[in-house]
Amino acid sequence: MGWNPVKSLIRQIHQNRQIRKAKDFRNSLVNGYFRSRNAASGAEFAEGLRRTGSRRFCFAIAYNTPWVIDALTKAWQIYSSGMTLVVIDNSSKPAARQAIEAICRSRGIAYFGLPRNPEWNPNRSHGIAMNWVFHNIVRPLRPELFGFLDHDCFPVVALDITRRMEGKDAYGTKYPAKRGHDGWYFWAGLCFFRFSVVEDLELDFTPRFDTGLDTGGGNWPMLRDRLDDDNIVDAAKTTVSLKLGGIEADHRMLDNCFFHVGGASYRGLISTRHYRRLMCDHVWETYLGGVAGRLVNDL
Repeated sequence: MGWNPVKSLIRQIHQNRQIRKAKDFRNSLVNGYFRSRNAASGAEFAEGLRRTGSRRFCFAIAYNTPWVIDALTKAWQIYSSGMTLVVIDNSSKPAARQAIEAICRSRGIAYFGLPRNPEWNPNRSHGIAMNWVFHNIVRPLRPELFGFLDHDCFPVVALDITRRMEGKDAYGTKYPAKRGHDGWYFWAGLCFFRFSVVEDLELDFTPRFDTGLDTGGGNWPMLRDRLDDDNIVDAAKTTVSLKLGGIEADHRMLDNCFFHVGGASYRGLISTRHYRRLMCDHVWETYLGGVAGRLVNDL
């Protein structure tokens, strides 16, 4: 790939210390503002979850893609045991929120709609949504185990996360920092924790692009002193090469049990209606018992 002068200039601007400080200050203000919005509703929702009697929760952040939540909720019913799925809606489109809430109601899945997210960057939007959930739902809920799963990351074989975490404090997919920086981060789309291990931490799931850490990277300064290889389960990543309708594309399988579409909300092949239909049909026919079981047909 050749040198791109525009990208090079943008990178240099972002590496400027004063600009970096200004951006960090702006991001901190947005994060704090969003986290404070409707906090009481989070505590009320947490009380409702507590009354279910469950002590282990998986939170999936939804974003504008009802067909993805349709597949995820069905997959969770078929394959998962020992952990309660909760859909947290970060969608920017009202119609998508209505459709996602209807899917959850139909399948008996707990649903919560976040306040309108002010972030334009998808990584930071996802990160501050996760922060809202941790500080306003998880903390008052005080579960035994909790974690986050990407909305387009579906279990496709029998799965018991509680059993995977026996004797461990965390489970997820680790990525090293990029561009020669030190550290690692749990991918925001697959990360689970024992609450007692992190309850005193000010967890921050926003990215730290300047140090090569994507969404979830803000937790590195805290988790590096709390977690090591002996008390975590690192979910292995493998490539799944598919040819759908003559189109070849690579996707991911995580821990041999999660199929990750990748970028379902905003990028890549999946952003086209044609490939979205092909992928949706593939997921339902291959893993979910056939397309007759889906609730969403308008992709």
